[in-house]
Amino acid sequence: MNFMNEYGLLFAVAIPVATLIGLQVFLHVTGERATGLLPGFNTYPSIASATIAAPQQPVVSETPTIVITIKSSNDEMERLAA
Repeated sequence: MNFMNEYGLLFAVAIPVATLIGLQVFLHVTGERATGLLPGFNTYPSIASATIAAPQQPVVSETPTIVITIKSSNDEMERLAA
């Protein structure tokens, strides 16, 4: 019984992970590539970055034209609590 308490959770987690790895290995051996089951097995394509940087524009901050006020639904209770 002690064995089940100690290693039961390990088996519950390891069986699905081992199943996915086994499926990935089986598909790889049979010729399927880029199946996406475990993306860590695939190589990621390189992305060419632009060498010319975009010109820096100043950040313009506009003041808000609409003022939003929130009225509480329990005004009377707030007055009594204060």
